[in-house]
Amino acid sequence: RKLNNMEITAAVLYGGSLAHYDVRVESGRECFARLSSYNGNPAQQPPHTIKLRKEGRHWVSDDVDNSLTDDLGYAVELKAKPILEGRRRDGGHPAG
Repeated sequence: RKLNNMEITAAVLYGGSLAHYDVRVESGRECFARLSSYNGNPAQQPPHTIKLRKEGRHWVSDDVDNSLTDDLGYAVELKAKPILEGRRRDGGHPAG
């Protein structure tokens, strides 16, 4: 069964500061992340947009360094997995 697209917010540490990304998850394997906020030094801001995909156990991107991509992918998995499993299990809203 094909997964529906969804959008979540993922937080990662970048340069010791918190970065929040709005992430659109498409079919469970590819994500498009857009930086929504960063509380660190503006001169050291993380990339504004990242396209990442799952390859084996790791997340990879052609755009940015692997540690940021892996951290972001892992944050997405942590948030998206319970939502997907919850929907599958009872069809209700996971926060309901």
